[in-house]
Amino acid sequence: MPRFFIDYQDGDQSLPDDDGDEYPSVEAARDAAIAALPDIGREAPPHDGRRRFAAYVRDERGTRLCTVTLSLEATCDPDRQELDG
Repeated sequence: MPRFFIDYQDGDQSLPDDDGDEYPSVEAARDAAIAALPDIGREAPPHDGRRRFAAYVRDERGTRLCTVTLSLEATCDPDRQELDG
């Protein structure tokens, strides 16, 4: 079974996969990257409310085969006040 590596990028922070995992296909590796991104995105966004995550699937030669991205944007209307019931 082929070995694929999934490197993650959270804004300026990168987390390279030095070990890799075996997947039956590149699509299976891509699906693993897709499944992991929402868990990474559960952390609070920075002050501006924007965050971008990426996962890059590569093969044993280091060739990038897939890119998966997830963007998060959280905004609040400063003119709107919460009403007390």
